[in-house]
Amino acid sequence: MSAYYDFYETPSPGQKKENKKILHARIYPKRTYTKEEFIEHASKYQHLPKNVLGASLGVLIDDLCDLLADGNIVELGELGFLSTSLKCLRKTDDNQQKIRAESVVFQNVHLRISSTFRKRIIHKMTLERVHSPSRKAAAITSSIEERKAALAVFLKANICITRREYVQITKLTPYAAMNELNNLIQQGILRRRGSGRSAVYVAGEKYNEEIKE
Repeated sequence: MSAYYDFYETPSPGQKKENKKILHARIYPKRTYTKEEFIEHASKYQHLPKNVLGASLGVLIDDLCDLLADGNIVELGELGFLSTSLKCLRKTDDNQQKIRAESVVFQNVHLRISSTFRKRIIHKMTLERVHSPSRKAAAITSSIEERKAALAVFLKANICITRREYVQITKLTPYAAMNELNNLIQQGILRRRGSGRSAVYVAGEKYNEEIKE
């Protein structure tokens, strides 16, 4: 499994239009887990009852709220430390007469990740670039018939093709290539063998009808 990412343009007000765009990488989340889904996921891998995990999580959240509201810092094992921050609603200085309690309010909760937890994520994370549907796609210059012809040449020499190889021969983005491969499967032109990163695509029942070699 991989964590998906894409490149996005970094806003720069002072950047001239003729200059090259500066891009930054950002995770493209696959989905958002609800509390219930997270508990179910954890229970499967940790072999603990869902009701026990759910109750424990609820107790921890309630106690964290109390401890943080009381001005404490809380360590969460390898995860790191939780703390709170404040903000002033008006400008203040060292003159105590100008400082009012109602001018200072809660701002946010901060999590300072431990180096151990950060290293665990680095060790487990594998990155794979995709094309986020929220970002404008580059113009496609080839036609579907031209891409089918390139596919025919490749399959004649290699029997099967991966998504990465389809991206290379068609110049599509990974996201667009995946959509097109799925469409070809629905049309019976291709068949998928395997799953995930090990999936390959071979000729389907209607391959010879639709693809002219």
